[in-house]
Amino acid sequence: MNVLVTKDPRGAETQESFGLVLLACATDARQNGDNQEAKKYQRRALEAYKDACETATNPGLLQLSTAQLAHMQDDEQTALHFYKLAHNSNSQDARAAFFIAQIKMLNKNWKEAKTWIDESIQRDSIEPHALLSSALIEAELGNTDLAIPLAKKGCAIQPNDSNLRFIQARVLRISGQPTHAIDILSALPADLQASDIVRNEKKMCEEALQAKAP
Repeated sequence: MNVLVTKDPRGAETQESFGLVLLACATDARQNGDNQEAKKYQRRALEAYKDACETATNPGLLQLSTAQLAHMQDDEQTALHFYKLAHNSNSQDARAAFFIAQIKMLNKNWKEAKTWIDESIQRDSIEPHALLSSALIEAELGNTDLAIPLAKKGCAIQPNDSNLRFIQARVLRISGQPTHAIDILSALPADLQASDIVRNEKKMCEEALQAKAP
C-alpha cells in the first residue's frame, strides 16, 4: 500500500507522529512482501524520531524509542548514542544501560558490557534478564564466583523461563561445571532442546567433559 506522508516540521510531537505513520507504512510494505520499501520507511521514521528528540522538552522516553528503532535497523552507532542520552535523561530507567550492555556483549567487549550491565542492575536489582546477562559477562571475564550466584538469583525470579535457564547452563559450562549445565539443558522443553543453539551448547558441554576426563 502506497501512503503519501507529508512531513510537517512543527515540533517534537508532530515529528513523533510522523515517525509512527512511517513505521505503519513500513509494516504495510513488509506485509505486502516489499522489504526494500519497508526499510526505506524505517530509515525515514528514524530520522523523524531523531528530529523529535532535538525539540522535545522531556526527551528521555523518546530517546529510548529512537535508540531501539536504530538498534532494529542495525545502526549501532546511532543506537548507542541515543541509548546513552536516554540513560542520562532518566536516572530511574534501567533499560537503556541494559540494551547498551547487550550490544557490547554481542561484540564480545566484556569489560564495557560489565560497566553497563552494572549500571542497569544498580537501577533495577531484580530484573532477571539483566542478572543473567551479568552472570554471563562475569563468567566470560573469569569471575565464576560471581557468575554462578547471579545466574541462580536471576532464574529464581523467573524459574519457568527457558531462555534464562539456557543462559544459566552456558554460564555453568563456561565456569567449569558442564555436568550441571547438561542437566539444565536436558530439562528444557523438547522443542527448545531440538533447536540448533541448544544442541550446540550441549555439544560444547560434552566436549568440555571429554577434555576433563583422565
